[in-house]
Amino acid sequence: MHRILETPRDLPKRPFRFAALLPWLVAAYLATGIYTVATSEQAVVRRCGKALTELKGPGLKVGLPYGFDRVTRLKIQEPKRVAVGTSLADRATGRASEPLLAECLTGDRNLVRIPAIVQYQIKDPKAYLFRAADVPALVRCATAGAITSTVSSMTVDDVLTTERRTVRARVIARAQELLDRYGVGVRITAVSLEGMSPPKEVADAFRDVNTARLDRDRAIEEADGYRRRVLPMAEGEARRILYEAEAYRDETLARSRGEARRFTDMAAELSGGRRELAERRLILETMEQVLPRLNKIILDRDAGEAVDLGLFEEKP
Repeated sequence: MHRILETPRDLPKRPFRFAALLPWLVAAYLATGIYTVATSEQAVVRRCGKALTELKGPGLKVGLPYGFDRVTRLKIQEPKRVAVGTSLADRATGRASEPLLAECLTGDRNLVRIPAIVQYQIKDPKAYLFRAADVPALVRCATAGAITSTVSSMTVDDVLTTERRTVRARVIARAQELLDRYGVGVRITAVSLEGMSPPKEVADAFRDVNTARLDRDRAIEEADGYRRRVLPMAEGEARRILYEAEAYRDETLARSRGEARRFTDMAAELSGGRRELAERRLILETMEQVLPRLNKIILDRDAGEAVDLGLFEEKP
């Protein structure tokens, strides 16, 4: 007997059992509600289109499956950058930006070029997502407005020379004030104004002014250093002279008082009964001062012989 083999076309078709795959499909759908958040991120969950109050921190999270929950992860610690009056591509490649984009009018009606690079971070993820459609553009416009209002109240010399730090601080404060008023949930961390420069037509004149200011400041610092070095020496010398003068004054007063008392005592002796003895003592003391350590011989000019004036008594 010959056995007839059946071909696949001849086999009866078995019904496809969808019910066997249904649990696996349901499990896969429910698994779409499991997600992870990195350590540097925070997640905002929108459930049926409404954002949940609680932000999701780092770790493994479980929510409702796809269609119910929509998870948006934001890197809140990552600095973001926008360019004002230039572009990040031009800054990276070193190409010159369009001058008109960065020109501002100062308070004394001079034009200056002030391109800026703004760095900011997310401080409120929900406000960052829902309060503005284009946050970088809003940060750019707020910074441009802050630069214009700051520069318009200052002179061109101050902007380009001595008040650069003041300009940067005011721009950051005013731009942050505008962004807080809009409530977009960002914080400006830095503003770089390194490309501040005058127009090309007057660049050389401004360079000369800046050099002259630097020379003036250097001369002032050198003079101030010389003053700080010499002034203590002069004050010390003045104190020394004053102390010496006071000591000489005290010594002179004491000596004068002593001489005055001595003269008073001597006058009292001369007015008393011992006048002759006092006169002889004064003559002897005067001779000791005028002719010290010498033998004294007194001669009469006419007699030519030594005359005893009776000042010295003969020793036995």
